[in-house]
Amino acid sequence: MNFDRNKVEMVKRQYPVGTRIRLNSLCNDGRGMPAGLCGTVIGVDDQPSLLMKWDNGRTLSLFPGEDNFTVIMQEHEEIDEKSVNARLYDKLDQEQAKYMRTFLLQPPQEMLDNAWEYAIRLDILEALEDHELDCEQAEALLKLPDTMDVLARAVLDQNNMHVYMIIGAIEDKADELVDEQSAHQPGRF
Repeated sequence: MNFDRNKVEMVKRQYPVGTRIRLNSLCNDGRGMPAGLCGTVIGVDDQPSLLMKWDNGRTLSLFPGEDNFTVIMQEHEEIDEKSVNARLYDKLDQEQAKYMRTFLLQPPQEMLDNAWEYAIRLDILEALEDHELDCEQAEALLKLPDTMDVLARAVLDQNNMHVYMIIGAIEDKADELVDEQSAHQPGRF
């Protein structure tokens, strides 16, 4: 099969892997491919056609010059990413407020038993206040009925890692004190 290597390279430069595209219309039968559907370029073949991963799960290729589509500008994607992360944070904050209302109604001993989970939930909110997930991650978490509960369980399941961090901090402080005390002992230089 003959193909124009220069044309393939030009299409690869114009639509690099990761480019987001919004479909306007297809030149052939586009059942299940509505106008407005978005997808991501995952490669370019020797036709050259754009190998796509569509947000609806399909993998139908696009033919530049034949199919009608629009490249979604990067700045719009960043705004969408911030928006989805803001929605995720709001959802988690609401779920935490509901948990807190229940938590405060517990008897004192039960509150003590559940204090660690409460603290973890607050740490999750704080972590996501300063860190944004990619759109796919945030969207996946938004689809859960009780996202905060799932995340808190995931962190609690890795409880040992937290213990190792605490032990490491204790050992670092102890080493620092040993060095300071050794420096102040008479006869040491």
